[in-house]
Amino acid sequence: MSSRFTRYIGRLLRVALVLGIIFLGVYALQSYYGTFQVQVDAIKAFMADLEGRLSKEALAGISMGSLVLVIVLCLVPIFWRKIDTKSYIRGLWRGLVSAFVFLASTQLFSFAERASRVYLIAAIAGVIILSALLIEAVSLAVREDEERSLRTDIVASISSGLLFGVLIRLGQVGLEWARGLIGG
Repeated sequence: MSSRFTRYIGRLLRVALVLGIIFLGVYALQSYYGTFQVQVDAIKAFMADLEGRLSKEALAGISMGSLVLVIVLCLVPIFWRKIDTKSYIRGLWRGLVSAFVFLASTQLFSFAERASRVYLIAAIAGVIILSALLIEAVSLAVREDEERSLRTDIVASISSGLLFGVLIRLGQVGLEWARGLIGG
């Protein structure tokens, strides 16, 4: 288990080093020649928009009481007698992975869709690559006899998060289409 995980992390670090060198090259091109100024401005606008939304919408409705309530609701089942605590924690963790992938992918897809179709394709490819890396890292961190089951569960969680994001987007497109029919 440990050696497979170590080899994977080593390969991942080598790839990160190569990507870091590429990033530094791109950074130098941008610094000296301004080659990517349009993309930089789009990222700055997106980050400003995201920061504004977080401060206004997402965090405005969260109080200390609701945070305590969620924590209690997540912790109480651990102490129930007829709950397999290990499976509950594993399921909770996998659900969080699924929800995170859903949230990250929908935000990324929305941003990319507004920017251009090329960005949308790049975002989809990025989500696939990052998901594969996440799955591989988590799978190699467990014993070999647990790897297949864990890999299957993680892939199912991530896939369900991505599928839910696509279904939400299809629903939004369907509503926009229906509004166009009714209004036009």
